[in-house]
Amino acid sequence: MAMQRRFKFSRERSVDTVARLLGEARNEGVIWRTSGDAAGRHVAFDQRRCLNFGYCSYMGLHEHPALIEGTIDAVKRFGTQFSLSRAYLSSSLYEELESLLEELTGRHVVVGASTTLCHLSALPVLVRETDAVVIDQFAHASLYMATETLGSTTVVRVRHSRLDELEALITELSRQHRRVWYALDGLYSMRGDFAPYPGLCDLLRRHPQLHLYVDDAHATSCFGARGRGLALEALPDDPRVVVALSLNKAFSAAGGAIVVSDAKTKEAVRLSGPTMSFSGPIQAPMLGAAVASARLHLAPEFGALQEELREKVLLARAVAAELGIHLIADDVTPIFMLPYEAAPQARAAVRAFWDEGFYVCPVTYPAVPISHPGVRFTISRTNAPDDIRAFMRVAQRLQAPRTAGAAASQLSA
Repeated sequence: MAMQRRFKFSRERSVDTVARLLGEARNEGVIWRTSGDAAGRHVAFDQRRCLNFGYCSYMGLHEHPALIEGTIDAVKRFGTQFSLSRAYLSSSLYEELESLLEELTGRHVVVGASTTLCHLSALPVLVRETDAVVIDQFAHASLYMATETLGSTTVVRVRHSRLDELEALITELSRQHRRVWYALDGLYSMRGDFAPYPGLCDLLRRHPQLHLYVDDAHATSCFGARGRGLALEALPDDPRVVVALSLNKAFSAAGGAIVVSDAKTKEAVRLSGPTMSFSGPIQAPMLGAAVASARLHLAPEFGALQEELREKVLLARAVAAELGIHLIADDVTPIFMLPYEAAPQARAAVRAFWDEGFYVCPVTYPAVPISHPGVRFTISRTNAPDDIRAFMRVAQRLQAPRTAGAAASQLSA
């Protein structure tokens, strides 16, 4: 008889908490703003024009002429939409995109309308009733959403990147479950740290029951050969490893992709994944952008674009270290978070950054556990070096004072 599902929460309490915290943020004017202009080096909103340190288009490809031309060409060929379920009929751009992504990743790929919808198709197909799922504390909300579709499957939450606790759970759960899946982010979107890949490779080697499902949305394009993300670089080409990529964010188009090692699993997700048949397609303009982006990723010059981003991230890290700025993570990624002790503090800091001319984003529950609010900022290719230095001087002034309690809280995350 299967174990009882051990990760439980009160949906009513969760909804009430989300409504309260996001309602407070909206009432204070730090979320749900509207921009009437393009976002690149600058972003405009509420009669403000700020330097943009909030974008997830880390590579700046949303302004690349090749992607703009790809979008225009697709509109001319197919109009604004191709209004059929892909199960019936799809634009030829889909087939072209999947072929390019398979060249890019070196594995089998099935494309979905978003990374979230990919999770909602893949996990119910991959995870059997005899399996168990362990999910990282800071895994993306879309992964938690997908586990809610697994019915009576045992789902256990583990503290962030604690491989010792993960291994203990693998050993325990393997006594009653055929396979143990670990669901995690490849690059954590609210912390800026990578998954502990060397340790995960070791666990895969020593525990044949272990399977990994990695949401590598925020590492797509920025890392790896041809921008295939870090998970596909660091983890073995193994049927026990499934990776989800984003065609949004740094890829600068729309959609998501599930990357697997064998054609049989690809077809199972395509045919049985509920959101593959019963969700609308990626529409023609964004398919055109995605095809153009994939071609750009395969071009010889793409590595130079990645290096340009890396140099700006390294500059930000160096200035932060020089100024003594406390950040949640030390990994060389374009995502940074300044920790604050309470959500009101974080919201006040966001308004102060805006007043100084820098756009940043508040981070509170449900994006992170309720005890870990902060201010997230990002580095992209569109940020000028002098902008980065000026921003860091403001961040030094606006960071929260570090207390023993706060430091202990972060260490125990």
